[in-house]
Amino acid sequence: MLRKNITAHAFSFFFGGFESTSTVLSFMGYELAINPEIQQKLQEEIDKTFQECNGNLTYDALQKMRYMDMVVSETLRKWPPNPFTDRVCVKPYTIPPTNQHEQSLNLEVGQTVWIPIYGLHNDPEYFPNPTKFDPERFNEENKQNIPSGVYVPFGMGPRNCIGSRMALLEIKLFFFNMLANFDFIQINKTENPLKLVNYGLTLITENGIWVGLKPRTFKN
Repeated sequence: MLRKNITAHAFSFFFGGFESTSTVLSFMGYELAINPEIQQKLQEEIDKTFQECNGNLTYDALQKMRYMDMVVSETLRKWPPNPFTDRVCVKPYTIPPTNQHEQSLNLEVGQTVWIPIYGLHNDPEYFPNPTKFDPERFNEENKQNIPSGVYVPFGMGPRNCIGSRMALLEIKLFFFNMLANFDFIQINKTENPLKLVNYGLTLITENGIWVGLKPRTFKN
């Protein structure tokens, strides 16, 4: 049984993360293309890190890249690959009303609760001007003001995403290497703003995500 559990978890790391990771890569590439000032600032951090590592990126150096983390976090905020998650109630709980016209909501053991991650991440009460792509929401000062439980791209608690660290590592490695050599640019087919379809269980755009790649030019 232990061997089967280990095998199942190993498979969930790889197969469960393919769609979600590719979704984040697509949306982050799009945001960098339409926000060149953010892309340039991230490239400056990448170039500095590359020089400090003498061309050999290390795990520790990647983890110290604060702006990279901010850009990835904001992508996960605006475009969460899993728009919702669910939990099963394990003990009776009552959610009190917040407005006069509302009634208490009683949850019973065994009931499933759906948590709207996309709704939380795009709620102006928690993230002012939520349609704006702003990595500064996650700088050292501002991220301390984000209420607990409203930024949950990987879920939270003991049932959060088991592959979150691996997914973040893949995303950061991809953009480190791509942005070290290329610029993400808008092309004729790039839509701004993107239009999402109103069906499905993941974020799907009506006409896809289209950006271009341009080799970087370096000054001597």
